[in-house]
Amino acid sequence: MVASAMESKRLGLCNKSIFVVPNHIVEQFSNEFLQLYPSANILVTTKKDFSKNNRKKFVSKIATGDFDAILIGHSQFEKIPMSVERQRYFLESQIEEIIEGIEETKAMEGEKFTIRELERTKKALEAKLEKLNNADKKDDVITFEQLRS
Repeated sequence: MVASAMESKRLGLCNKSIFVVPNHIVEQFSNEFLQLYPSANILVTTKKDFSKNNRKKFVSKIATGDFDAILIGHSQFEKIPMSVERQRYFLESQIEEIIEGIEETKAMEGEKFTIRELERTKKALEAKLEKLNNADKKDDVITFEQLRS
């Protein structure tokens, strides 16, 4: 992964790579990264970086910094929001797939239990989409899509 990311950067295929790893191996991963590429400019996150007071500053640093790679733990990565547009797209896509699944199951005279479960899932996704559409933007943290630079 590391070699592929560094080669992609060298070829101009990407500006910086982000590696999302289990929290307990962030430091180990960064040490191994630097063994392979000792002169690499990597940004390694810590728990402190994603505390409520530091999060905006750190995410801005990811977006604006000229790093070869960013190493981040799963729990920290979850705190970087996706844009509302992307969330809406994913929810709408999932709803469309479920509608198709319901139609296929009905056409094949599938079990009513399966259809009820699909209908329940569809309603839950529609509720999420409705909540997303009605939500006011609470935080002005940079979204995941804005991290590329």
